Amino acid sequence: MTKHPNSLKNLKPMWTSESAKEAQKKSVESRKANAEARAALKLSMGEWKKYKDEVLTDSDMSSIDILKILMHKALLAEDFDTATDLAKTLAEFESPKLARVDQTNTEISADDLSDEELEKKLKELGIKNDE
Repeated sequence: MTKHPNSLKNLKPMWTSESAKEAQKKSVESRKANAEARAALKLSMGEWKKYKDEVLTDSDMSSIDILKILMHKALLAEDFDTATDLAKTLAEFESPKLARVDQTNTEISADDLSDEELEKKLKELGIKNDE
């Protein structure tokens, strides 16, 4: 029976003192980042409660108000892509395109209509029939 050359490598411990120290450093960094994220969330929730209590005491919050708040937060965080997307969405609410009209065109041939249907269509269009 022959032994595979890599079989003893599997029995060797994977952790060295250096790799354990690196893993410990990464763990500390991630715990610090998580703590900072929790603190930022608490701060933003505190700001939200303050805004809600001071500004929105008598009025209900609308979707436009939420979009404005999110856009302001994105600008403060220097997330300009998100702020731009929110600004585009807000633009539709604040100044909608008035030229936008839903229009349906239907082509009807006079050969497809009976005389009564053709007479009715002419009356609808305000065209006088001089027979």
